[in-house]
Amino acid sequence: MTLLGVLGVVAVAQAIFVLLLSVFVLVRRGSMGRRAERVREARARTGLPLVHWLSGDGAAGRIADALRVMPSDAALAFATELFDTRIPVSMRAGFGQTMRQEPWVLWALRGATSLRWWRRLDAARALRIAGTLADSARLRPLLEDEHPAVRLAGAQALAAVDDPELVRLAIARYPEEALAVRFFMTSTLKTAWRLAEQPLMAALASEAPPDDLSAWLNLAESLGLPSLREWVTALATHPSPEVRAPAARALRRYPHAESVAAAIALLDDPQDFVRAAAAQALGALRASEAQSQLERGLLDPSWW
Repeated sequence: MTLLGVLGVVAVAQAIFVLLLSVFVLVRRGSMGRRAERVREARARTGLPLVHWLSGDGAAGRIADALRVMPSDAALAFATELFDTRIPVSMRAGFGQTMRQEPWVLWALRGATSLRWWRRLDAARALRIAGTLADSARLRPLLEDEHPAVRLAGAQALAAVDDPELVRLAIARYPEEALAVRFFMTSTLKTAWRLAEQPLMAALASEAPPDDLSAWLNLAESLGLPSLREWVTALATHPSPEVRAPAARALRRYPHAESVAAAIALLDDPQDFVRAAAAQALGALRASEAQSQLERGLLDPSWW
């Protein structure tokens, strides 16, 4: 075959490839367009049933009917959006029970052991909506997943699964987590505070490293559980200033004479950032009895 013939064959092959690629793009665009329209229609159909259910005049099953016609991934995304923005905490358990056996939930849960992290993320998101105590074994590896997004979503599922051992595990891992994961875990533990109370108390009473105690003190400050006051106050005398400072900050959430006394004592701490945290705590506690000590603090050589 001559060179001209070879070039002709190559040109024909390229033309066929471009033609097939164009056909694929057009078909794909049409398919995506139909999918998007299907999702838009289904989302619109949830509006009225959702309003009726939230007002007590309807059933969550009508919402499930609308979600069922969506592709599974779209249904999960929209249900998560509803869960986050429209459904009050008091009604979330009922919503989850209704959705538990829906195809999109079962599809998501099948991905809990997938090698693809985004499928494991879908499973964690579904557990947050429709998880039960029976899902403990499924949730545990998601809380320990190598991918932080999966761990974050798994932490958000703790309230639904409601397993004391998993909450204990989450609190034990809390100091190791990234700040974003801690933020969402704290938000969830505010809902599941009854399960968090004893493990966090034990953590604060432990001889853990200062960084761990500091993280748990931040969690105790966010939760503000009265039963933790004694342990927070005890850590105000810890040898490490990295523990005394978050202990001082946490005291503001625990109005009590012992909290005020501990904060006043910390006004004489050798570290300026501890003294500053103690002064802020006394202000938050409205501790008028500390006025003279705070006035003396105005002469502190550190700008803090």
